[in-house]
Amino acid sequence: MESDFDRLLEIGKKASTLNSIHYLLQWDQETYMKPGSASIRSMQRELLASLTHAEKTSPEIERALSKLIDLQSGEILDDSLDNAKKSALREWRRDFNLNKKLPESFVKRKAKTISEATSIWAKAKKENNFPLFAPHLEKVIADAREEAKYLGYKDHPYDALLDQYEQGITSSDLTKLFSELKPFLVDLCKKCADNKISDESFLFGSFSDQKQYEFHQYMLTEMGLDPNYSRLDKTNHPFCIPIHPHDVRLTTHSHSSSLFESISAVLHEGGHALYELALNPENFGSPLCEATSLGIHESQSRFYETIIGQSLSLWKYFYPTLQKMFPEKLSAVPLETFYQTINTVKPSFIRIHADEVTYILHVILRFEIEMGLLNNEFEVSDIPNIWNQKMQDLLGIVPNTDSEGCLQDVHWSCGLIGYFPTYALGNLYAAQIFATFKKIYPDFEKKIADGNLTFIKEFLNENVHKFGREYTPADLIKKVTGKKLSTDDYIEYLSSKYSQI
Repeated sequence: MESDFDRLLEIGKKASTLNSIHYLLQWDQETYMKPGSASIRSMQRELLASLTHAEKTSPEIERALSKLIDLQSGEILDDSLDNAKKSALREWRRDFNLNKKLPESFVKRKAKTISEATSIWAKAKKENNFPLFAPHLEKVIADAREEAKYLGYKDHPYDALLDQYEQGITSSDLTKLFSELKPFLVDLCKKCADNKISDESFLFGSFSDQKQYEFHQYMLTEMGLDPNYSRLDKTNHPFCIPIHPHDVRLTTHSHSSSLFESISAVLHEGGHALYELALNPENFGSPLCEATSLGIHESQSRFYETIIGQSLSLWKYFYPTLQKMFPEKLSAVPLETFYQTINTVKPSFIRIHADEVTYILHVILRFEIEMGLLNNEFEVSDIPNIWNQKMQDLLGIVPNTDSEGCLQDVHWSCGLIGYFPTYALGNLYAAQIFATFKKIYPDFEKKIADGNLTFIKEFLNENVHKFGREYTPADLIKKVTGKKLSTDDYIEYLSSKYSQI
Protein backbone atom coordinates (compact mmCIF):
# COMPACT_ATOMS: atom_id res chain seq x y z
CA MET A 1 0.00 0.00 0.00
CA GLU A 2 1.36 3.41 -1.00
CA SER A 3 2.10 5.68 1.96
CA ASP A 4 1.28 9.38 2.08
CA PHE A 5 4.99 10.13 1.83
CA ASP A 6 5.41 7.91 -1.24
CA ARG A 7 2.44 9.65 -2.85
CA LEU A 8 4.05 13.02 -2.15
CA LEU A 9 7.33 11.80 -3.67
CA GLU A 10 5.56 10.73 -6.88
CA ILE A 11 3.97 14.15 -7.18
CA GLY A 12 7.33 15.80 -6.51
CA LYS A 13 8.92 13.83 -9.34
CA LYS A 14 6.72 15.66 -11.85
CA ALA A 15 8.14 19.05 -10.87
CA SER A 16 11.70 17.71 -10.66
CA THR A 17 11.41 16.11 -14.09
CA LEU A 18 10.09 19.32 -15.63
CA ASN A 19 12.91 21.22 -13.94
CA SER A 20 15.46 18.76 -15.33
CA ILE A 21 14.12 19.36 -18.84
CA HIS A 22 14.46 23.10 -18.23
CA TYR A 23 18.09 22.53 -17.17
CA LEU A 24 18.69 20.50 -20.32
CA LEU A 25 17.42 23.37 -22.47
CA GLN A 26 19.72 25.75 -20.58
CA TRP A 27 22.70 23.42 -21.10
CA ASP A 28 21.96 23.21 -24.82
CA GLN A 29 21.60 26.99 -25.08
CA GLU A 30 25.02 27.47 -23.50
CA THR A 31 26.78 24.75 -25.53
CA TYR A 32 25.43 23.78 -28.94
CA MET A 33 22.45 26.00 -29.74
CA LYS A 34 23.02 28.58 -32.47
CA PRO A 35 22.45 32.28 -31.65
CA GLY A 36 19.62 32.52 -34.15
CA SER A 37 17.58 30.05 -32.11
CA ALA A 38 17.37 32.32 -29.06
CA SER A 39 13.79 33.44 -29.65
CA ILE A 40 12.27 29.95 -29.71
CA ARG A 41 14.41 28.88 -26.76
CA SER A 42 13.06 31.86 -24.84
CA MET A 43 9.51 30.61 -25.50
CA GLN A 44 10.44 27.05 -24.51
CA ARG A 45 12.05 28.07 -21.23
CA GLU A 46 9.18 30.42 -20.41
CA LEU A 47 6.72 27.54 -20.85
CA LEU A 48 8.84 25.08 -18.81
CA ALA A 49 9.25 27.60 -15.99
CA SER A 50 5.49 28.11 -15.91
CA LEU A 51 4.72 24.38 -15.92
CA THR A 52 7.30 23.67 -13.20
CA HIS A 53 5.98 26.45 -10.99
CA ALA A 54 2.43 25.18 -11.50
CA GLU A 55 3.47 21.69 -10.39
CA LYS A 56 5.31 23.00 -7.33
CA THR A 57 2.24 24.98 -6.21
CA SER A 58 -0.55 22.69 -7.42
CA PRO A 59 -3.58 21.81 -5.25
CA GLU A 60 -2.44 18.19 -5.58
CA ILE A 61 0.93 18.77 -3.91
CA GLU A 62 -0.68 21.06 -1.35
CA ARG A 63 -3.12 18.30 -0.34
CA ALA A 64 -0.34 15.70 -0.21
CA LEU A 65 1.89 17.95 1.90
CA SER A 66 -0.94 18.93 4.22
CA LYS A 67 -1.45 15.30 5.21
CA LEU A 68 2.09 15.17 6.55
CA ILE A 69 2.98 18.67 7.77
CA ASP A 70 1.05 21.75 8.86
CA LEU A 71 1.82 24.31 6.15
CA GLN A 72 1.35 27.19 8.57
CA SER A 73 3.19 26.06 11.70
CA GLY A 74 5.53 23.43 10.26
CA GLU A 75 4.35 20.78 12.74
CA ILE A 76 5.00 17.23 11.49
CA LEU A 77 1.71 15.29 11.45
CA ASP A 78 3.16 11.79 11.00
CA ASP A 79 5.54 10.88 13.83
CA SER A 80 6.27 7.47 12.29
CA LEU A 81 8.52 9.06 9.65
CA ASP A 82 12.30 8.91 10.13
CA ASN A 83 14.39 12.04 10.61
CA ALA A 84 15.42 12.26 6.95
CA LYS A 85 11.81 12.24 5.75
CA LYS A 86 10.81 14.76 8.41
CA SER A 87 13.62 17.00 7.15
CA ALA A 88 12.38 16.53 3.59
CA LEU A 89 8.93 17.69 4.68
CA ARG A 90 10.46 20.73 6.37
CA GLU A 91 12.20 21.71 3.12
CA TRP A 92 9.19 20.83 0.94
CA ARG A 93 7.03 23.11 3.07
CA ARG A 94 9.59 25.89 2.80
CA ASP A 95 9.77 25.54 -1.00
CA PHE A 96 5.99 25.34 -1.37
CA ASN A 97 5.35 28.44 0.72
CA LEU A 98 8.03 30.40 -1.15
CA ASN A 99 6.74 29.32 -4.56
CA LYS A 100 3.15 30.15 -3.62
CA LYS A 101 4.25 33.72 -3.01
CA LEU A 102 5.35 34.13 -6.64
CA PRO A 103 2.53 34.67 -9.16
CA GLU A 104 2.73 32.42 -12.20
CA SER A 105 2.66 35.50 -14.44
CA PHE A 106 5.80 36.79 -12.72
CA VAL A 107 7.58 33.42 -13.04
CA LYS A 108 6.83 33.30 -16.78
CA ARG A 109 7.96 36.89 -17.33
CA LYS A 110 11.17 36.37 -15.39
CA ALA A 111 12.02 33.23 -17.36
CA LYS A 112 11.54 35.10 -20.62
CA THR A 113 13.57 38.06 -19.39
CA ILE A 114 16.58 35.96 -18.39
CA SER A 115 16.50 33.83 -21.53
CA GLU A 116 16.66 36.96 -23.69
CA ALA A 117 19.19 38.61 -21.37
CA THR A 118 21.52 35.59 -21.51
CA SER A 119 21.75 35.72 -25.30
CA ILE A 120 22.29 39.49 -25.32
CA TRP A 121 24.90 39.25 -22.57
CA ALA A 122 26.98 36.81 -24.66
CA LYS A 123 26.87 39.22 -27.59
CA ALA A 124 27.62 42.26 -25.41
CA LYS A 125 30.59 40.52 -23.79
CA LYS A 126 31.99 39.50 -27.16
CA GLU A 127 31.61 43.05 -28.51
CA ASN A 128 32.57 44.84 -25.26
CA ASN A 129 29.23 46.63 -25.40
CA PHE A 130 27.71 47.22 -21.96
CA PRO A 131 25.02 49.64 -23.27
CA LEU A 132 23.66 46.76 -25.36
CA PHE A 133 23.18 44.66 -22.23
CA ALA A 134 22.09 47.46 -19.88
CA PRO A 135 18.35 47.56 -20.79
CA HIS A 136 18.09 43.83 -20.22
CA LEU A 137 19.93 44.04 -16.91
CA GLU A 138 17.53 46.81 -15.86
CA LYS A 139 14.66 44.35 -16.36
CA VAL A 140 16.52 41.70 -14.36
CA ILE A 141 17.07 44.10 -11.45
CA ALA A 142 13.45 45.25 -11.59
CA ASP A 143 12.36 41.62 -11.39
CA ALA A 144 14.70 41.06 -8.44
CA ARG A 145 13.17 43.97 -6.53
CA GLU A 146 9.68 42.68 -7.32
CA GLU A 147 10.59 39.13 -6.31
CA ALA A 148 11.96 40.33 -2.96
CA LYS A 149 8.63 42.03 -2.26
CA TYR A 150 6.69 38.88 -3.08
CA LEU A 151 8.93 36.73 -0.89
CA GLY A 152 9.05 39.19 1.98
CA TYR A 153 11.93 40.24 4.22
CA LYS A 154 12.58 41.81 7.58
CA ASP A 155 15.58 44.12 7.19
CA HIS A 156 16.74 44.26 3.56
CA PRO A 157 15.33 43.12 0.18
CA TYR A 158 18.65 41.37 -0.48
CA ASP A 159 17.88 38.94 2.35
CA ALA A 160 14.85 37.55 0.52
CA LEU A 161 16.93 36.77 -2.57
CA LEU A 162 19.98 35.48 -0.69
CA ASP A 163 17.85 33.12 1.40
CA GLN A 164 16.83 31.21 -1.73
CA TYR A 165 20.47 30.26 -2.32
CA GLU A 166 21.83 30.08 1.23
CA GLN A 167 19.12 29.44 3.78
CA GLY A 168 19.62 31.27 7.05
CA ILE A 169 22.32 33.71 5.91
CA THR A 170 21.49 37.43 5.83
CA SER A 171 23.13 40.49 4.33
CA SER A 172 24.15 41.58 7.84
CA ASP A 173 25.89 38.21 8.33
CA LEU A 174 27.78 38.75 5.09
CA THR A 175 28.70 42.29 6.01
CA LYS A 176 30.24 40.99 9.25
CA LEU A 177 32.14 38.15 7.55
CA PHE A 178 33.39 40.41 4.77
CA SER A 179 34.48 43.09 7.24
CA GLU A 180 36.74 40.45 8.82
CA LEU A 181 38.05 39.14 5.51
CA LYS A 182 38.58 42.31 3.50
CA PRO A 183 41.49 43.84 5.50
CA PHE A 184 43.15 40.44 5.94
CA LEU A 185 42.98 39.61 2.22
CA VAL A 186 44.12 43.04 1.05
CA ASP A 187 47.08 42.87 3.45
CA LEU A 188 48.00 39.29 2.50
CA CYS A 189 47.83 40.19 -1.17
CA LYS A 190 50.34 42.99 -0.62
CA LYS A 191 52.66 40.67 1.32
CA CYS A 192 52.55 38.04 -1.43
CA ALA A 193 53.27 40.62 -4.11
CA ASP A 194 56.94 40.55 -3.12
CA ASN A 195 57.20 36.85 -4.00
CA LYS A 196 56.50 36.97 -7.72
CA ILE A 197 57.69 34.12 -9.93
CA SER A 198 60.37 35.38 -12.29
CA ASP A 199 59.24 33.32 -15.28
CA GLU A 200 55.76 31.84 -15.68
CA SER A 201 55.81 31.77 -19.48
CA PHE A 202 55.64 27.96 -19.54
CA LEU A 203 51.93 28.20 -18.62
CA PHE A 204 51.24 30.44 -21.60
CA GLY A 205 51.68 30.07 -25.33
CA SER A 206 50.10 27.60 -27.72
CA PHE A 207 48.37 24.53 -26.27
CA SER A 208 46.34 22.01 -28.24
CA ASP A 209 42.64 22.16 -27.35
CA GLN A 210 42.33 18.44 -27.97
CA LYS A 211 45.21 17.55 -25.65
CA GLN A 212 43.80 19.83 -22.98
CA TYR A 213 40.45 18.12 -23.30
CA GLU A 214 42.10 14.70 -22.98
CA PHE A 215 43.89 15.80 -19.82
CA HIS A 216 40.63 17.22 -18.43
CA GLN A 217 38.92 13.88 -18.99
CA TYR A 218 41.84 12.12 -17.31
CA MET A 219 41.55 14.34 -14.23
CA LEU A 220 37.80 13.78 -13.93
CA THR A 221 38.28 10.02 -14.17
CA GLU A 222 40.94 10.11 -11.44
CA MET A 223 38.61 12.21 -9.28
CA GLY A 224 36.02 9.45 -9.54
CA LEU A 225 33.46 10.80 -12.02
CA ASP A 226 31.54 8.04 -13.77
CA PRO A 227 31.55 8.74 -17.55
CA ASN A 228 28.33 6.73 -17.87
CA TYR A 229 26.50 9.48 -15.98
CA SER A 230 28.41 12.63 -16.90
CA ARG A 231 29.91 14.44 -19.88
CA LEU A 232 32.23 17.37 -20.48
CA ASP A 233 31.59 19.96 -23.20
CA LYS A 234 32.88 23.40 -24.14
CA THR A 235 31.12 26.71 -23.58
CA ASN A 236 31.69 30.42 -23.04
CA HIS A 237 31.40 30.26 -19.24
CA PRO A 238 32.18 26.99 -17.38
CA PHE A 239 29.34 25.47 -15.39
CA CYS A 240 27.84 22.21 -14.10
CA ILE A 241 24.14 21.45 -14.59
CA PRO A 242 22.52 18.75 -12.41
CA ILE A 243 19.83 17.17 -14.53
CA HIS A 244 19.60 14.00 -12.39
CA PRO A 245 22.01 11.92 -10.26
CA HIS A 246 22.42 9.80 -13.40
CA ASP A 247 22.89 12.76 -15.77
CA VAL A 248 25.27 15.59 -14.92
CA ARG A 249 26.63 17.97 -17.57
CA LEU A 250 29.95 19.79 -17.10
CA THR A 251 31.44 22.41 -19.36
CA THR A 252 34.79 24.11 -19.64
CA HIS A 253 36.35 26.87 -21.67
CA SER A 254 39.65 25.71 -23.13
CA HIS A 255 42.29 28.40 -23.39
CA SER A 256 44.65 27.68 -26.25
CA SER A 257 47.09 30.24 -24.84
CA SER A 258 46.73 29.59 -21.09
CA LEU A 259 47.11 26.06 -19.76
CA PHE A 260 46.12 26.17 -16.10
CA GLU A 261 42.95 28.26 -16.38
CA SER A 262 40.96 25.45 -17.97
CA ILE A 263 42.51 22.88 -15.61
CA SER A 264 41.22 24.89 -12.64
CA ALA A 265 37.79 25.19 -14.24
CA VAL A 266 37.50 21.44 -14.77
CA LEU A 267 38.60 20.66 -11.20
CA HIS A 268 36.01 23.18 -10.01
CA GLU A 269 33.12 21.81 -12.05
CA GLY A 270 34.22 18.28 -11.24
CA GLY A 271 33.74 19.03 -7.55
CA HIS A 272 30.19 20.17 -8.29
CA ALA A 273 29.53 17.08 -10.38
CA LEU A 274 30.72 14.65 -7.70
CA TYR A 275 28.20 16.18 -5.30
CA GLU A 276 25.31 15.74 -7.73
CA LEU A 277 26.31 12.22 -8.72
CA ALA A 278 26.39 11.15 -5.06
CA LEU A 279 22.77 12.10 -4.36
CA ASN A 280 20.40 9.15 -4.01
CA PRO A 281 18.33 8.77 -7.23
CA GLU A 282 15.63 6.96 -5.22
CA ASN A 283 14.91 10.33 -3.59
CA PHE A 284 14.56 12.15 -6.93
CA GLY A 285 11.56 14.44 -6.61
CA SER A 286 12.23 15.31 -2.98
CA PRO A 287 14.59 17.74 -1.22
CA LEU A 288 16.69 14.73 -0.18
CA CYS A 289 17.91 14.55 -3.79
CA GLU A 290 18.99 18.19 -3.86
CA ALA A 291 22.17 19.86 -2.61
CA THR A 292 22.04 21.50 0.82
CA SER A 293 22.72 24.97 -0.54
CA LEU A 294 24.76 26.78 -3.16
CA GLY A 295 27.37 27.74 -0.57
CA ILE A 296 27.86 24.11 0.46
CA HIS A 297 27.87 23.18 -3.23
CA GLU A 298 30.58 25.74 -3.87
CA SER A 299 32.61 24.36 -0.98
CA GLN A 300 32.87 21.09 -2.88
CA SER A 301 34.10 22.74 -6.08
CA ARG A 302 36.61 24.93 -4.26
CA PHE A 303 37.78 21.96 -2.18
CA TYR A 304 38.82 20.22 -5.39
CA GLU A 305 39.88 23.28 -7.38
CA THR A 306 42.10 25.01 -4.84
CA ILE A 307 42.68 23.10 -1.60
CA ILE A 308 43.36 19.80 -3.38
CA GLY A 309 43.83 21.06 -6.95
CA GLN A 310 46.60 23.51 -6.15
CA SER A 311 48.37 21.33 -3.61
CA LEU A 312 51.89 20.03 -4.08
CA SER A 313 50.76 16.47 -3.31
CA LEU A 314 48.22 16.39 -6.17
CA TRP A 315 50.74 17.60 -8.70
CA LYS A 316 53.32 15.08 -7.58
CA TYR A 317 50.87 12.64 -9.09
CA PHE A 318 49.38 14.61 -12.03
CA TYR A 319 52.42 16.59 -13.19
CA PRO A 320 54.36 13.77 -14.94
CA THR A 321 51.32 13.09 -17.14
CA LEU A 322 50.88 16.79 -17.90
CA GLN A 323 54.56 17.04 -18.83
CA LYS A 324 54.24 14.14 -21.26
CA MET A 325 51.25 15.78 -22.94
CA PHE A 326 52.98 19.18 -23.27
CA PRO A 327 56.72 18.35 -23.31
CA GLU A 328 57.75 21.37 -25.35
CA LYS A 329 56.56 23.66 -22.54
CA LEU A 330 56.91 21.62 -19.35
CA SER A 331 59.66 19.01 -19.73
CA ALA A 332 62.35 21.33 -18.37
CA VAL A 333 60.16 22.89 -15.64
CA PRO A 334 60.67 21.35 -12.16
CA LEU A 335 57.61 20.36 -10.14
CA GLU A 336 58.42 22.88 -7.41
CA THR A 337 58.49 25.72 -9.95
CA PHE A 338 55.18 24.56 -11.42
CA TYR A 339 53.63 24.40 -7.94
CA GLN A 340 54.81 27.85 -6.94
CA THR A 341 53.66 29.32 -10.22
CA ILE A 342 50.10 27.97 -10.07
CA ASN A 343 49.88 29.48 -6.58
CA THR A 344 51.14 32.90 -7.56
CA VAL A 345 49.18 35.71 -5.93
CA LYS A 346 48.58 38.54 -8.35
CA PRO A 347 45.56 40.86 -8.68
CA SER A 348 43.70 40.04 -11.88
CA PHE A 349 40.50 41.04 -13.63
CA ILE A 350 38.64 37.74 -14.04
CA ARG A 351 36.98 36.23 -10.96
CA ILE A 352 36.97 32.58 -12.07
CA HIS A 353 40.74 32.74 -12.68
CA ALA A 354 41.60 34.69 -9.53
CA ASP A 355 44.09 33.24 -7.07
CA GLU A 356 42.96 32.05 -3.64
CA VAL A 357 43.99 35.23 -1.85
CA THR A 358 42.18 37.71 -4.11
CA TYR A 359 39.16 35.55 -5.03
CA ILE A 360 36.80 36.65 -2.27
CA LEU A 361 37.63 40.29 -2.97
CA HIS A 362 36.00 39.76 -6.38
CA VAL A 363 32.91 38.44 -4.63
CA ILE A 364 32.77 41.32 -2.17
CA LEU A 365 32.81 43.73 -5.12
CA ARG A 366 29.77 42.05 -6.67
CA PHE A 367 27.94 41.86 -3.34
CA GLU A 368 28.38 45.57 -2.76
CA ILE A 369 27.14 46.41 -6.27
CA GLU A 370 24.06 44.18 -5.91
CA MET A 371 23.22 45.74 -2.56
CA GLY A 372 23.53 49.18 -4.11
CA LEU A 373 21.28 48.27 -7.04
CA LEU A 374 18.54 46.92 -4.78
CA ASN A 375 18.82 49.99 -2.55
CA ASN A 376 18.44 52.27 -5.60
CA GLU A 377 21.74 53.93 -4.66
CA PHE A 378 22.75 54.03 -8.33
CA GLU A 379 21.50 53.01 -11.77
CA VAL A 380 22.48 50.10 -13.99
CA SER A 381 24.19 52.56 -16.33
CA ASP A 382 26.57 53.47 -13.49
CA ILE A 383 27.86 49.92 -13.06
CA PRO A 384 30.97 50.14 -15.29
CA ASN A 385 32.34 53.15 -13.42
CA ILE A 386 31.46 51.77 -9.99
CA TRP A 387 32.94 48.39 -10.90
CA ASN A 388 36.23 49.96 -12.00
CA GLN A 389 36.48 52.10 -8.88
CA LYS A 390 35.92 49.12 -6.60
CA MET A 391 38.53 47.12 -8.53
CA GLN A 392 40.96 49.93 -7.89
CA ASP A 393 40.08 50.10 -4.20
CA LEU A 394 40.18 46.35 -3.54
CA LEU A 395 42.79 45.06 -5.97
CA GLY A 396 44.68 48.10 -7.16
CA ILE A 397 43.91 47.46 -10.87
CA VAL A 398 41.35 48.71 -13.39
CA PRO A 399 40.09 46.61 -16.34
CA ASN A 400 40.73 47.97 -19.81
CA THR A 401 37.34 46.82 -21.10
CA ASP A 402 33.92 46.00 -19.70
CA SER A 403 34.29 42.49 -21.12
CA GLU A 404 37.04 41.84 -18.58
CA GLY A 405 35.14 43.91 -16.03
CA CYS A 406 31.41 44.09 -15.35
CA LEU A 407 30.44 41.91 -18.34
CA GLN A 408 32.62 38.93 -17.43
CA ASP A 409 30.01 36.88 -15.52
CA VAL A 410 26.84 35.31 -16.90
CA HIS A 411 25.03 35.35 -13.53
CA TRP A 412 23.22 38.68 -13.72
CA SER A 413 21.81 37.84 -17.14
CA CYS A 414 20.44 34.62 -15.56
CA GLY A 415 18.64 36.62 -12.87
CA LEU A 416 20.91 35.29 -10.11
CA ILE A 417 20.87 38.33 -7.84
CA GLY A 418 22.00 37.26 -4.36
CA TYR A 419 23.96 34.31 -5.76
CA PHE A 420 27.53 35.65 -5.75
CA PRO A 421 28.00 35.60 -1.95
CA THR A 422 27.65 31.81 -2.02
CA TYR A 423 31.04 31.73 -3.78
CA ALA A 424 32.65 33.38 -0.77
CA LEU A 425 30.74 31.18 1.67
CA GLY A 426 31.91 28.15 -0.30
CA ASN A 427 35.54 29.02 0.38
CA LEU A 428 34.84 29.42 4.09
CA TYR A 429 32.93 26.14 4.28
CA ALA A 430 35.67 24.36 2.29
CA ALA A 431 38.46 25.52 4.62
CA GLN A 432 36.44 24.50 7.66
CA ILE A 433 35.72 21.05 6.17
CA PHE A 434 39.40 20.71 5.23
CA ALA A 435 40.43 21.34 8.84
CA THR A 436 38.34 18.32 9.84
CA PHE A 437 39.54 16.27 6.85
CA LYS A 438 43.19 16.74 7.92
CA LYS A 439 42.46 15.44 11.41
CA ILE A 440 40.81 12.29 10.05
CA TYR A 441 43.50 11.72 7.41
CA PRO A 442 46.84 12.98 8.80
CA ASP A 443 48.58 11.15 5.94
CA PHE A 444 46.36 12.68 3.24
CA GLU A 445 49.29 14.25 1.37
CA LYS A 446 51.02 10.90 0.86
CA LYS A 447 47.77 9.25 -0.24
CA ILE A 448 47.17 11.93 -2.85
CA ALA A 449 50.77 11.93 -4.09
CA ASP A 450 50.48 8.16 -4.58
CA GLY A 451 47.43 8.69 -6.80
CA ASN A 452 44.79 7.63 -4.31
CA LEU A 453 42.03 10.19 -4.75
CA THR A 454 39.03 8.00 -4.02
CA PHE A 455 39.26 8.51 -0.25
CA ILE A 456 38.58 12.23 -0.79
CA LYS A 457 35.40 11.45 -2.68
CA GLU A 458 34.38 8.88 -0.05
CA PHE A 459 34.95 11.36 2.80
CA LEU A 460 32.83 14.02 1.11
CA ASN A 461 30.16 11.52 0.03
CA GLU A 462 29.81 10.28 3.61
CA ASN A 463 29.94 13.64 5.38
CA VAL A 464 28.36 16.08 2.92
CA HIS A 465 26.88 14.67 -0.28
CA LYS A 466 24.61 11.84 0.79
CA PHE A 467 22.31 13.92 2.99
CA GLY A 468 20.75 16.09 0.30
CA ARG A 469 18.85 18.80 2.18
CA GLU A 470 18.38 16.74 5.33
CA TYR A 471 20.39 19.41 7.17
CA THR A 472 20.38 23.17 6.77
CA PRO A 473 23.74 24.70 5.78
CA ALA A 474 24.34 25.86 9.36
CA ASP A 475 23.48 22.45 10.80
CA LEU A 476 25.54 20.54 8.22
CA ILE A 477 28.74 22.55 8.70
CA LYS A 478 28.38 22.12 12.46
CA LYS A 479 27.77 18.38 12.04
CA VAL A 480 30.89 17.98 9.86
CA THR A 481 33.25 20.29 11.74
CA GLY A 482 31.80 20.59 15.23
CA LYS A 483 31.43 24.36 15.06
CA LYS A 484 29.44 27.06 13.32
CA LEU A 485 30.66 28.92 10.25
CA SER A 486 33.43 31.45 10.82
CA THR A 487 36.40 32.98 9.00
CA ASP A 488 38.95 31.36 11.36
CA ASP A 489 39.87 28.23 9.40
CA TYR A 490 39.97 30.09 6.09
CA ILE A 491 42.33 32.73 7.48
CA GLU A 492 44.48 30.01 9.06
CA TYR A 493 44.55 27.98 5.83
CA LEU A 494 45.67 30.92 3.67
CA SER A 495 48.14 32.22 6.25
CA SER A 496 49.79 28.82 6.64
CA LYS A 497 49.92 27.95 2.95
CA TYR A 498 51.26 31.24 1.65
CA SER A 499 53.79 31.68 4.44
CA GLN A 500 55.47 28.55 3.07
CA ILE A 501 55.35 29.35 -0.64
